[in-house]
Amino acid sequence: MTTIRPKNVFVLFGVLIGCLLLMTDVRGAELEVTAEQRIEITIQNSKFVLNEPANLQRGIPTVLILRNQDIVRHGFTSSMLEGMRVDGEVGGMAVYGKGIEGFYVDPWKILVLRFTPTRPGRYQFHCDIHHGMKGEVFFLEMNTA
Repeated sequence: MTTIRPKNVFVLFGVLIGCLLLMTDVRGAELEVTAEQRIEITIQNSKFVLNEPANLQRGIPTVLILRNQDIVRHGFTSSMLEGMRVDGEVGGMAVYGKGIEGFYVDPWKILVLRFTPTRPGRYQFHCDIHHGMKGEVFFLEMNTA
């Protein structure tokens, strides 16, 4: 049986305190944490419905979640994807890279896209199967104070 001596406890405690100090910014400056921004879109009755409109900013990692709640397959394509690295996952299949023009989402499936928008502006998206289905998002240029 191993016994823990008081000296060993103090050494272990000292090592833990040292690790915590190394992880803390000792100069008192704030550490910048970049969070993801989310876009949630639902397809219902052959319409794109933006669930929670938000102020989206250029340059912040973005997660777009598209839920197809229709009984037919829909497409999702947009100029906002042009030239950006896009990671996409739908129905257990992952696709990533540049030059991705769009995705198809089967009934009751969810498409998850991850990208970082590089240009501010208004971006339209549409279903390339059903030409009347359209929507848009805005990415703003936000200056920090």
